[in-house]
Amino acid sequence: MTAPHTLKVTFLPENSHVHVLPGTTILEAAGRADIIIETPCGARGTCGQCRVTVSRNAPEPNTVERARLSADEIARGVRLACQAEITADLTVEVPASSRFLGQRILSHGVDEAVCRLDPCVALDANDPAGRLLGAAFDVGTTTIVGALLDLAHGGRIATASRANPQIPLGDDVIARIGHAGDGGLAQLQELVVGCLNEVIAEMCDRAGVGTDSVYEITAVGNTTMHHILLGIDPTPLAHAPYHAVLLDSRLTPTEQLGLHARAGARLYTMANIAGYVGGDTVGVILASGMHEHDGVQLALDIGTNGEIVLGGRDRLVACSTAAGPAFEGARIRQGMRAAKGAIEKVLIDGDVQLNVIGSHAPRGLCGTGVIDAVAALLDAGLVDATGRMLSGDELPAGLGDAVRARVVEQDDQPAFELVHADDSATGEPIRLTQRDVREVQLGKGAIRAGTSIILREFGISAGDVGRVLLAGAFGNFVRARSAARIGLLPAELRDRVEFIGNAAGTGAKMVLAGRSCREAAERIARETEYVELAGRPDFQMEFAEAMMFPEPEAVR
Repeated sequence: MTAPHTLKVTFLPENSHVHVLPGTTILEAAGRADIIIETPCGARGTCGQCRVTVSRNAPEPNTVERARLSADEIARGVRLACQAEITADLTVEVPASSRFLGQRILSHGVDEAVCRLDPCVALDANDPAGRLLGAAFDVGTTTIVGALLDLAHGGRIATASRANPQIPLGDDVIARIGHAGDGGLAQLQELVVGCLNEVIAEMCDRAGVGTDSVYEITAVGNTTMHHILLGIDPTPLAHAPYHAVLLDSRLTPTEQLGLHARAGARLYTMANIAGYVGGDTVGVILASGMHEHDGVQLALDIGTNGEIVLGGRDRLVACSTAAGPAFEGARIRQGMRAAKGAIEKVLIDGDVQLNVIGSHAPRGLCGTGVIDAVAALLDAGLVDATGRMLSGDELPAGLGDAVRARVVEQDDQPAFELVHADDSATGEPIRLTQRDVREVQLGKGAIRAGTSIILREFGISAGDVGRVLLAGAFGNFVRARSAARIGLLPAELRDRVEFIGNAAGTGAKMVLAGRSCREAAERIARETEYVELAGRPDFQMEFAEAMMFPEPEAVR
């Protein structure tokens, strides 16, 4: 591995820092800092909505920026985040007007046309702290993410996350449903409630308050996680017709569940759409605003389960596929969550260049790094269209010696060494294996097959989709080009992608902050059509075809 010089980017007003490779766009760097910038044009620079101000070392504007920005703006350091490439340490201010809708609502005052700050609770006059706080959770199969909000004035106070402690009992929902059916429901519920309490305690500690300042909690999740959190037996979800026990939203006293909050506080769980499309998908629709959009949009919430929504104001159709946990770094030999030391970006240009979260020595690969790595190996001719990794005696002519030397054997199969042992934090080499590539194929094949079927159900082709909203495990930092290269997205949609981050979590914050958002979520859950993919012969055929990787010319 070459030892790339990384550059520090500071984002205001958060004063958060990330380290990135030279040539990274400000848009990509912002995503790593958990700042989601609006790019309705698919990051082509034509809409001009991703304006940021670079107050230190502003990069030279390119031709797209010169056409879109005024001379005065350029002189003041205004740049388009999707176009400006980082070549030095930068300080960047991201205005509220350039941020994804949910972040504008919750961090920079309330857009009353969308979600008026009007929580369903009121401050207790006897509260000595005088703090009206609420906690919002995205309860994912692999990761649980929480946010502490100020319900009196708006704004996010603190965030925290944990790996879902249920993972040792099964890394997907089917395994956990099976464990619940074998008498383990109480154990699963205890684990998730305990995790929520840990996150609440951490966030309150950061805010300098006790958990008795938390007046309400909201949670979104897939239907299985929703049922387990509430102590509802999820086993009907594993058998046809895959019906949920509870579709409606519910308010549950926190004391009843053992959640730590103010006496009398309640947990609001978002309504589900169907057995395999839960409240997390409702949160994505709500946060993205696609239910109020006149055109046709495609939303992909990609995690262990892949939820797909298509439509707009007049009609919404949803389905779910079992993508597996590879996109969240699980079932990858040296996979990990998107935390310090995770490889998040991979380039092969003469040799391997990596971007590592936190600018630490690498420890493993997160989902975005896995996708980048597979895309890079496809480009280099080291993986063929069937997903087979080439061995040392099959490598293409003209491949540089540095890259050629990285093709090794792992468990009697070819593997590619991304990080040598001396350069890793663990003292062991970090490799992408043949099995890792197969896991990516399974995940992307399921998502792509589901997308093809839902387009057919809607009666349109991929070219009719105006925007692709990419949410979930890597919904603010995967590269659109890499997603298209592995076939996760149809090639014709590559330039229509907008990253919206953890939109499910944003939806949980919105229903915590405002009654109007809660009412909108209820309508979304009732009115969204559901397409069941299980048992459909056309899904199996689409899946088999989608397992293949596209040829290079198909994604140029």
